[in-house]
Order: sequence, then structure tokens, then C-alpha cells
Amino acid sequence: MSLSQFGISFSTTFIIVILPFFVSEISPYSPRETLLWVGWIVGSSGIIMTFGSAFWGTLTSRFSPKALFMRALFTHTILFILMSLTSNLQILLVLRIIQGMFGGISTVGFIMISASCSKEKLSAHVGFFQTFMTLGQLTGPPAAALMASLFGYRGAFIGASIVLFTAFWLCYFNVTDVPLRPKSERFFSPRTLNRYTASGWILSFIVTIQITFLPSVLPNVFEQFNIGRTIAVKWAGVVVMLYTGSATLGTYLWSKVSSRFSKERLIVLLIVAGTLFLSLLALRQGVFHFVILRMIQTGLVAATIPLVISIFAAEKKGGVIGFLNSARFAGNALGPVIATSVLALSNLTVLYLFLGSLTILILFGFTFSFRHFEDRVPVRD
Repeated sequence: MSLSQFGISFSTTFIIVILPFFVSEISPYSPRETLLWVGWIVGSSGIIMTFGSAFWGTLTSRFSPKALFMRALFTHTILFILMSLTSNLQILLVLRIIQGMFGGISTVGFIMISASCSKEKLSAHVGFFQTFMTLGQLTGPPAAALMASLFGYRGAFIGASIVLFTAFWLCYFNVTDVPLRPKSERFFSPRTLNRYTASGWILSFIVTIQITFLPSVLPNVFEQFNIGRTIAVKWAGVVVMLYTGSATLGTYLWSKVSSRFSKERLIVLLIVAGTLFLSLLALRQGVFHFVILRMIQTGLVAATIPLVISIFAAEKKGGVIGFLNSARFAGNALGPVIATSVLALSNLTVLYLFLGSLTILILFGFTFSFRHFEDRVPVRD
């Protein structure tokens, strides 16, 4: 399951790197109109994923989870092949929207993981799954650049489809299906939407923003260290790769040791420590210190998302897991928007302190909501 999810994450981040260049190459419009098309084609998939994630979770009470996961893998494979064959921006936009509808399928992966292991090992297994998801996001962009330079954009799309088809066969031969829930689950119900799940969603959302906000403002970060644009462009990918790598490692390690601690207390500890390092980014001691602080910060906070999901995954509610997983897609979509908006009105120091303060405020609400979580009485539909 983790290798299959790696294939999905790898391919979806793979395409983000080459899409702007591919759209510019095939666009018949002016540079300004082409830029608008780039925004919509790149962003449409992520917007749809935010809503599709919860939908996939509810479907697992009606259809085979393994079949749902495999159909999504196969659909992505076909979509990448179709993208390689089109030169029409309208068709490309439609394909990206369809891709977004199947992009929240990681929810089904979380559900299958939670149904396949004991409660004691749940956090470690969910963290392992999340690690491979992050690893795909880490390796996708540099692989896309290499593939496009060797085989062109259309060849790169075919390469992504091969990765997905390999993941499809891995899933087909090696994954055992899990049983359906005996009762269908409605998404808009007290079981799915309540103060506990809402606070978990908001916390996962702000943590995702902490992880994803930086690339959109990296040119400004390099500028404050008096690094020229030419050098900055070359080093931007390296910086993102380094802190994504630390996020991957941190997710794996903290999820591995989480069984020895209270999940709620570990979440508080990691977020408080990570937010402290986020605030320290305001100290302009040099680009090397900045990167080290950023790596430590992401290595701490990234693990809290699978920890939050594992709290609810023990109850094996597909709709809840889908709802929580949608916070990642929402954070990915809005993180750059929030960062650039705050920076446009202030400066980098204010941005770091704003995100840190907002995180602590949301963390306080999370801990307040979860005071009696273990003693709560399940609500009937």
C-alpha cells in the first residue's frame, strides 16, 4: 500500500513541475492569457482533491476499498497518457479536474492501513504510509526535470504513467482487501462532523500550511540574504528537497516512537517545538542557518498529521478519515496564497510570527476540545 501511494504522490508532484512549461509550449494564447491558463490547470486538481478526499472515505462502506484504490491508480495511468496526447488547453483542464476527483484516494489507503493492523501499531503504520507519501513528493520534482530534459514533456507524462501502472500491479498482487463496514456511513452526521474532528481538521490544515508555505516566498527569502536570482533559482529546488527530506524522516521516526507516549501530548510537544523553530526563521543569521532551522521545523511538525489521523483511524470511520485527509489538500492549496498575501502587506518576519501565532492559537483549541475525548460517548446517526 505504501509503495502504491508513493507512485501516486510521485506522479502528482511530478506533473506540477512540468505543467507550466508544457502549457506555455502548446498555448495558442498571449503570454498573459497563458499565465491564467497555467494557474487554473495547475490549481484545479488540488481544489477538487480537497472535497474529493472525504467522498472517497464514505464510499469504502459501500464498495471494496482495494477495488476503489486500484481503479483510481488505473484512472491516473490513463489520464497521464491522454495528457501526453493532447495539445488543447481546454481538454488538458478537464483532464486535470478529473485527476483531482481521483486525487483524494490516499484516504482509502489510510482506511485500509487502519483496518489491517492492531491499535498498538496503528500510529507507526499510518506514519510509515505517510512517509512514503512524502517521499513521493520529495522525489517527484527532480525526476520530472530530468525526465523532461531527456525525453521531452510528452515523454515525461508517459514515464509517470509507467510508474502508476507499476503501482497498480503492486497493489493487485500484494494487497489484501479489507471488509466493508457493516453499516453505510453518511458524511454529514455527528459521527463525522463534530468538535473533535473539526479541531483535528483545523490543526492538520495549519500544520500543512507550515510545511507548504515557503516555496511561494523563496525568492524573497533569498533576496534578504543578498543572493542573486540566477543562483537562487538553482538552489531553490535543493532547499525544498532538504526540508522535505527532513519532514519524511521526522514523520517516520516520530510515528515509530508514538506508541510510547500519549498521542495528544506528543502532538502538542512537536507543534510547540516546531513553531518555535518557525519563529526563529526571523533571525537573519545566514542562509545556512535558515535551511537548518527549516529542516528541524518540518522534521518536527510533519509527523503530527499522521498522528492526528491515527487518533480517529482506530475507530475505522471512513468518512472521518476522509474529512481529516482533506485538510492536507486544503493546506496545499491555500498555503502559498496565505503566505504571499501576508507578505504583500508586511515582511518575512511578520509572516513567520503570524503563522506561528495562528498555529499556537489553533493548538490551544485542539487541546481544549480533546480534554474529554477518550471518555466521550459515540453519537448515533
